[in-house]
Amino acid sequence: MNLKKSLLALAVGASVAVPVMAQSTVTVYGRLYPFMIHESGSGATAAGPLVATLGSAPTGINGLSGNTGMSSGNSRLGFRGREDLGGGMRAVFQLETSISVDSGQICGGTAAFCQNTFVGLEGGFGSIKLGIHDTIFKSYGDTLGFLGVSSGTFMANNDVMRKVSFGTSNSARFHERKANTVMYESPQMGGFQAGLQWATDENKTTFGTASRDPRTWSMGVKYDKGPLYFALAHEIHYDAFGGSAATGTSGLRNNGALSATNLTNSRDRATQATIEWRMTKDHKFEFDVIRKHYSEAGVTAGNNRFSSYNNTAFLLSMDNRWGDKWRTSAHYAKASAGSCSLTVAACSTAGLEGSKMAFGGGYFLSRRTMVFGVVSKITNGANARFNRAE
Repeated sequence: MNLKKSLLALAVGASVAVPVMAQSTVTVYGRLYPFMIHESGSGATAAGPLVATLGSAPTGINGLSGNTGMSSGNSRLGFRGREDLGGGMRAVFQLETSISVDSGQICGGTAAFCQNTFVGLEGGFGSIKLGIHDTIFKSYGDTLGFLGVSSGTFMANNDVMRKVSFGTSNSARFHERKANTVMYESPQMGGFQAGLQWATDENKTTFGTASRDPRTWSMGVKYDKGPLYFALAHEIHYDAFGGSAATGTSGLRNNGALSATNLTNSRDRATQATIEWRMTKDHKFEFDVIRKHYSEAGVTAGNNRFSSYNNTAFLLSMDNRWGDKWRTSAHYAKASAGSCSLTVAACSTAGLEGSKMAFGGGYFLSRRTMVFGVVSKITNGANARFNRAE
């Protein structure tokens, strides 16, 4: 559907980092970002038949009808610490949780610690961490944020940049935090650093000789020195069925249980390049481009099912500080309609393109407290479903 959204937020944000032991081996830190938000939609595509093969038939109804409320995405509280083990080696840990300042819930009521939470070792060899953590792909390509706020709010660009436009399934997203993860990062050498991460869903299934083993590999290399930051990252999702889970037509999906008539596997992958230019310490500019490919194979002959989807998206952003009091941010992201294929019939991606603009400014009441306001607008193609908070 053709959905335009205008979002306005007013907020007060605060961050803390307080040592709680004399040796400063354990630190309590956090960010609190409650904000008032008004959102509305207009220009919904008129009700009618399905146009984009992978989408849903338009209903003519706007997804947003002028709601006003409070949110607090990206608010968090954490504990991190380290212990020297000798020989240049350190044991490290982090426990981090999200806090809904507006409702008081921790991690949406589902867990105690749902943000980056891990135990690890650091030394001359680099670092290794075990637990739940943002992927290398997400970390290396998410550098500026928006006024210091990243994913989990309408200020983020992940919805347009790192998923498909024809559905809302998390399986199609390339900006997830992964549980059951092992992550290695090399030491920095001349500004260069590399990372490799593996995560499993612990949900392997079999049917006869066929099997599915949902898992993620995420990897990247970055250069961070002086005014230039550059990163190249790649991520692969095995048996996540991002394309099938997102498509609006249930008859095209392959993500049902393994059976004699459904022996499919999936391999979804994305590659992104990020360049950040720090003209000065107060003025930073970023360009990102990402190419995503969702593919599924092994469909029983004669069945018309999802086979593949590809698209490209890019981001231009800037973050500027004006003296000690003012900070501004501006983002523009755009995703192409892409291309798709089915196992039997033709496939159309007409109207699956979309874009997002966001502008905001903040005023520092102190070094840790800021009042800010943001205006954001998403423009969907006739059959796209890009949403606000990702």
